[in-house]
Amino acid sequence: MTKHAITLFSVLLAIAVSVPPLAAQDNMSQGTMGSTQPNKAEVMAKLENISKELNLSPQQKQQMLPILKEEAPKIQAIKSNTSLGPMQKAMQLREIGQATDAKVQPILSPEQYQKWQAMRQQEREQMMQKMENRQ
Repeated sequence: MTKHAITLFSVLLAIAVSVPPLAAQDNMSQGTMGSTQPNKAEVMAKLENISKELNLSPQQKQQMLPILKEEAPKIQAIKSNTSLGPMQKAMQLREIGQATDAKVQPILSPEQYQKWQAMRQQEREQMMQKMENRQ
């Protein structure tokens, strides 16, 4: 493995670790036609997907909505910012992911949070597979 390939793998891994769960996040960029602002329907769709996976109560859904509304435009802005290098994007996405986890953990039961983490892991694996296929 070349030095470049190792560096690329490290960057991709850092990005994968930082991105919040569910492929719905990825679909936001496609649904907004290049816009850095995901629309309300996309955020609601993501919330519904999370709610279904984690079996959220109505109160939990209500608590999650502002977190997702705050997070989505930040992620879109980073992903679409061409002035940032891959490492800078990875670092910023990781910070957003950590901040989201910190906000989400008190809302979820221990079992739900464990499932949240499993969803994140699955998303990381999918992202790594997607990146490997692009090479």
